[in-house]
Amino acid sequence: MKQLLYLLFFCSCAVQAQEQKYILLDSITSNYTVKKYTLSTLPYKVDYEIEIYNVFSKNYGKDLDSDFIVLFSVLPDLETKSNWEEIDFKKVQNNLFSAKKLFEGLENKMLGYNIISEKEIKPIPNNLKLVKKVKNTYYVSKECMAEPFYCIDSPEQMIIATGNYIINTHQPIVPITLLKEVYQKKVNTKFPLDWNEYPPIEIPKHQEHIYLANIEEKEGNTIYYFYQFANVFDRGIYEFAYIKNKGIVAGTYDDYFFPKGKVYYRGGDWLKVRRPYKEELLWAEELKKEWAEKEKAKK
Repeated sequence: MKQLLYLLFFCSCAVQAQEQKYILLDSITSNYTVKKYTLSTLPYKVDYEIEIYNVFSKNYGKDLDSDFIVLFSVLPDLETKSNWEEIDFKKVQNNLFSAKKLFEGLENKMLGYNIISEKEIKPIPNNLKLVKKVKNTYYVSKECMAEPFYCIDSPEQMIIATGNYIINTHQPIVPITLLKEVYQKKVNTKFPLDWNEYPPIEIPKHQEHIYLANIEEKEGNTIYYFYQFANVFDRGIYEFAYIKNKGIVAGTYDDYFFPKGKVYYRGGDWLKVRRPYKEELLWAEELKKEWAEKEKAKK
């Protein structure tokens, strides 16, 4: 009998752990500054859009050491050929993640607090999905990634803790090719970011980091190029471009479009996806248009 109770308790916990969580886009935009960008997947040989939402913390840009961003990436389902599907709000309302708690987990992580209680601050759920309202109809994102980032400008002389959630714009420039060279000399093993390696090489938690790959000036913007040195399941966007006050404006989603290992059959336009010959970022169409207009004005 006791074993049966343990089994029922375990099953109950498992169901709760897998329970889908939702967050309302309207609630996010009413509480925070949000910058939305559209990325085209044409470099992957399929014509779809990725919608990214940069959600800025209330103290972002106020020199209070609390520049936080949560990046929502709404990815297309190439089999059903859509990013969103209609959903009954009754299914959503009892499983909502409060927009007001969006940054609590990141602040807790940054400060190093380890709260264990019934009121423990929860991180953003891994299965969080974005829900938007169009007129009187609700739509849920089919594939959604939510990633929190802590943006800092720490001098090279100040050593900070590593982590694949810290975007540090003032660190040494280390392109992927250089990191690979140094890594293989030191660790004497295959490089974890090589896409032809399977099974993936495990990256120890203490080595996870967001590296600065390059800095570029363009049309009055300073663009910082980063990449995540982290395990596949610990990252969403892989390489990305960041502009202060604009957020993440470009990126790659190789882990989603080109997963390693055994992949179950996926039909539709998944059969048309091709990896670019040369790695390239998917840029915000809004930014490309802005830059094109500035170039045109110069002529």
